[in-house]
Amino acid sequence: MAFLKQALDFYLKSSIHVALAVVALSVVNGLFLNKMPDENVLFFQFSSTIFYYNSLKYGQLLFKGTLRRLWFAFALWGLTGLSLVVSLYTLIHLSSFQHLMIGVALILGLSYVYLPSSVFGRENGTFKTLTVALVWAIVTSAMQSADVTEVTVSSAVQFVATLCWVLALMFPFEFRDRNDDQLRHPTLVQRFGWSASRWLAQFFLACWALLTLVSVDFGLPFIVVLSVSYALAAQTVAKGMRTSSLFYTEFWVEALPLMVLLTYGLTLLIF
Repeated sequence: MAFLKQALDFYLKSSIHVALAVVALSVVNGLFLNKMPDENVLFFQFSSTIFYYNSLKYGQLLFKGTLRRLWFAFALWGLTGLSLVVSLYTLIHLSSFQHLMIGVALILGLSYVYLPSSVFGRENGTFKTLTVALVWAIVTSAMQSADVTEVTVSSAVQFVATLCWVLALMFPFEFRDRNDDQLRHPTLVQRFGWSASRWLAQFFLACWALLTLVSVDFGLPFIVVLSVSYALAAQTVAKGMRTSSLFYTEFWVEALPLMVLLTYGLTLLIF
């Protein structure tokens, strides 16, 4: 039991879970657009997510050697280093347009951390949620296109739908941190309050469902996937707006893209 607890702890804290969520969302977007992402794209998304998140969370601790658990530090060093190697290797196999998208996402991501007082910085609570959503939408949706000629109306609508999806999923995190966030500008939950934020999160989820519905030529299986996915997401986000549990947001809310992908797979088996 102790081993399983340590394994789950490492799985969550080493950013493997969030990296799988990024890949799952990318695959779901590809399936909705009837265009599976290239393997190099998926490997880059997975490895770069682990490297980015771990560098932010543990960079100073790793270099200073102040992590208390030695096995965790060694495992984290190994995973993060391997992720960097895989990211650089797969990066060279991506197209110029995808390099451009990565550059935009990287600028937003670095601005969030190193320019905290900027429009897209983390001290700007009003826009920091939008910054995170933009980065996720660029990585999981815009990178589906290998060239600007592949950008269509459907892919543009799906990008906006992905933006709405991530915005909705950010609200439970903001609700959890509402008492700890002492930012230069209030977050959306702090600005609008619990009741309005709860409805705003559901509004963004509804926008995701509607935009996805109108952007793709759906058959019955896709309708089932979209309906079940929306119900799961709506319930998970609603519960997330009633709890301040760190585990619930880090595990269940971030697992929603994986749930959607699982729903898609089960639906194909049934139909």
